[in-house]
Amino acid sequence: MRNASFNGTRAIIAFRRILAIGFLSLIVFPFIGVATAKSEEPVNALDSGIAMDGFDVVAYFERGAPVKGDESYQVQHKGKTWYFASAENAAAFSSDPARYEPQFNGWCSYAVSEGYGAEVDFVKGWVILDDKLYLNWSEDTKNDFVAEQATRRSKAAAKWPKVRKGLQDGSVELYFHKDYPEEGISHPQ
Repeated sequence: MRNASFNGTRAIIAFRRILAIGFLSLIVFPFIGVATAKSEEPVNALDSGIAMDGFDVVAYFERGAPVKGDESYQVQHKGKTWYFASAENAAAFSSDPARYEPQFNGWCSYAVSEGYGAEVDFVKGWVILDDKLYLNWSEDTKNDFVAEQATRRSKAAAKWPKVRKGLQDGSVELYFHKDYPEEGISHPQ
């Protein structure tokens, strides 16, 4: 009889531990998830997680033009899905993402140089300078960035850590094309 009582007590203690762990997981794990989500790399991507509105970033270099990628050729990078127009472009990106990915994770280079974030025009707002891809709000903004590149690139590089952190935690100003319909740019492009 003593063994049955002893085993019953052990079962009650084990049950209480399981309940305590379950209760703590309900309290602790949601906060861990929030911290992880906020620390994710702030890549310019659609809500669906498609980076760069689905444009093939290798094509800017190889074809000298923006080209939409195909979901058949995708690479996971920095927590986002990047589309490519061919298996060769996907392989090139996979082997050396730093060579092809846009500066400032695809956010407007001009805006970053001013200390804020902004969407970009993937069709007319791009330029390659010193073998680096820079994206900008619009064609006019790109032209200003290029004309002032000597100072704009260094200012953007210096301000990127703060803008990057602000994009992660929501503390930086962020501009969206949808708020400026007169620009005629909508996403996805």
